[in-house]
Amino acid sequence: MKTARAWLVALVLLAPAARARADDLAAVAAALARAQGTTFGALVVDERTGEALLAHGAEAPLVPASNMKVLTTAAALARLGPDFAHETRVMCAAAPVGGVVQGDVVVVGDGDPTLSRRFDPDPLLADWAEALWRAGVRRVTGDVVADDRAFDDVRLHPDWHPSDAERWYGAEVSALTLNDGCVDVTVGAAKGRPTATLAPDTGYVTVEVAAALTDDRKQHVFSLLRAGPERRVIRLTGRVWSRAGGQTSSVPVVDPALFLATVLRERLVARGIEVGGAARRARAEDPAPGFTLHRRLAPLARTLAVTNQRSQNLYAECLAKTLGRRAGGGGTWEEGARVIAAFARDSGASADQVTVRDGSGLSRENRLSAAALVAVLRAASAAPTGEAFRASLAAPGEPGTLERRLGDLPRGAALRAKTGTLRGVASLCGYVEVGERRAAFAVIGNGGSGGREQADALVRAVARRLAR
Repeated sequence: MKTARAWLVALVLLAPAARARADDLAAVAAALARAQGTTFGALVVDERTGEALLAHGAEAPLVPASNMKVLTTAAALARLGPDFAHETRVMCAAAPVGGVVQGDVVVVGDGDPTLSRRFDPDPLLADWAEALWRAGVRRVTGDVVADDRAFDDVRLHPDWHPSDAERWYGAEVSALTLNDGCVDVTVGAAKGRPTATLAPDTGYVTVEVAAALTDDRKQHVFSLLRAGPERRVIRLTGRVWSRAGGQTSSVPVVDPALFLATVLRERLVARGIEVGGAARRARAEDPAPGFTLHRRLAPLARTLAVTNQRSQNLYAECLAKTLGRRAGGGGTWEEGARVIAAFARDSGASADQVTVRDGSGLSRENRLSAAALVAVLRAASAAPTGEAFRASLAAPGEPGTLERRLGDLPRGAALRAKTGTLRGVASLCGYVEVGERRAAFAVIGNGGSGGREQADALVRAVARRLAR
């Protein structure tokens, strides 16, 4: 009998001509069973017949990583409805008189994560300032106020590692978010020194350039670190190549709502609208505004696509808290998790195979079984919104997490799937379709390298099976 190590070596060294034999479902199941250091859960179900084409540890609850987003987005589509749109409003107490807004301009957030350079023109919020100018506004006597009270004030999940907050994927979650909760810093070199520019251009954060210039491209290594008592100083350290043309990194900001209010105030002033007050957060004693100056709608389909195709954590968390607010008891992670878990149970998942802590999968306390994922996938696919849900997932060759992955499927096979990756975790779930046949699948690996190779082998095997 071959040792486990010899089996894995054999899988790696398979010639293309032999791959047809090794990539069938039985061989994949055997590889999952013999894997050393990684625990797998996997299930493949033919959607037309309900037949389980492969099952291995399918009921074991495992850390799903970003496959948690499948539950969040499917729940959002079902509970909020396909016509739902986040709405952000710029408001004041009463209609302007003689071009003057008496009192504050208030931005009321609804949880929209999409207000960013991904969808909106640069410089960000300049179009909002233009809308107010065209509405006749020339002066605001009060402040620019950020009202993000649609969500609670817990902006970083307690399960997340503190280091996550220093990376774009761990941006703070707020009902008012600008540019994915980040400022984009472009590092380059000009006039014999390192440079760093911001987008959106704002005084909300400042940049300290403490990096050295180098003529050796191999020494081009730099860091962008948040510093200062309010973490609103971005310090550039390390070495920057003297011929660097510009490299952009996204750095999360503290207090996204105040960030948005600050940028909006700056844009109003730049447009020529006088603002008598400062940018600030809403207070309990503030009067409710009654007149809308500008509104922005963000359709759910757009949010779902970024969540699933780009695996953008912030989008998933905004959906989770929106679910808590709209379908639960409030805009909190606890309520959002309760709604998502209930949706999974309603979809046929066993309660003991579903533990929801956040919406994105960044928490390592989440647990899902492959069977639970497939139950949600099948329910989402069978719903009237099934086509819209499948379209929200990533596909090989298209922008997103599968752009350079699984492009070698058999002719006629189509894949729509969600990836998941954490240290020691690899997951993949979705749909493989060949002609009129479609299978829902999920594979989760915990431990070791996570098992991305085995997951890809499973997808290829499913495609070959459906093509028979």
